[in-house]
Amino acid sequence: GMELAIEKARRTTVGFVAVRNSNHYGIAGYYSMMALKAGMIGISMTNAAPLVVPTFGRISVLGTNPISVAVPAAREGPFVLDMATSVVPRGSIEVYDRQGKRMPLGWAVDASGLATENPKAVLEALAKRLGGGILPLGGEGEEFSGHKGYGLALLVDILCGVLPGAAFGLDVYADEDSANVGHFFGAIDVRAFRPLREFKRDMDKLLRMLRESPKAAGHDRIYVHGEKSAAMEKERKAKGIPLGPKIVASLQKIGEDTGVPWPM
Repeated sequence: GMELAIEKARRTTVGFVAVRNSNHYGIAGYYSMMALKAGMIGISMTNAAPLVVPTFGRISVLGTNPISVAVPAAREGPFVLDMATSVVPRGSIEVYDRQGKRMPLGWAVDASGLATENPKAVLEALAKRLGGGILPLGGEGEEFSGHKGYGLALLVDILCGVLPGAAFGLDVYADEDSANVGHFFGAIDVRAFRPLREFKRDMDKLLRMLRESPKAAGHDRIYVHGEKSAAMEKERKAKGIPLGPKIVASLQKIGEDTGVPWPM
């Protein structure tokens, strides 16, 4: 789908593609970054299983519905926004549960719609559809603009679900035979607006402006979206990926069940 969006953009300067009858597509940024090599701005979104409660709600109706936009630069690394439209993705809550830790207050609500620090209770309630769920970006209510994260999640569900005729809201993964997840991809050819070299030059200038601006007390660096992930990727390729003891035990059990020996 993203390859088709890029091909459309090569012909008409802008290309959009919507997908239906799909499943979990992994990392949103993987697809938006495909446009970078073509000198284009890439856009990638997907809807997902209902895990997020709408503002003032107590039952999850929308997915974490991530949005990713990747923009090329010259000497600086590209701008790569890859964000859930919820306070956190489900995986962050699962990490706290595996570690047996209380999660930060303000990430999720329980079945009654009240904020909770218990990750296990939230995950179990989501699995059994008992109510509760993850809060939209901004948090609970409107005081810290939770309604804006809710609006972004709803926008993703419209473009990824309603537009292509995929499942949306409570219907995502509701059918045992078909998840019917939807995606939305876009590519914008920068050269339709101005020379690519000039655009990349100004992107470098903007990113340096941000990094070189005054730092808050106690901080010595300002990051641009995508920088931390790029640095971690480089480190992981060199040193490997660290695994927690519960993950190791789970992998060992799967290996025993499937006859795959655990590496020395």
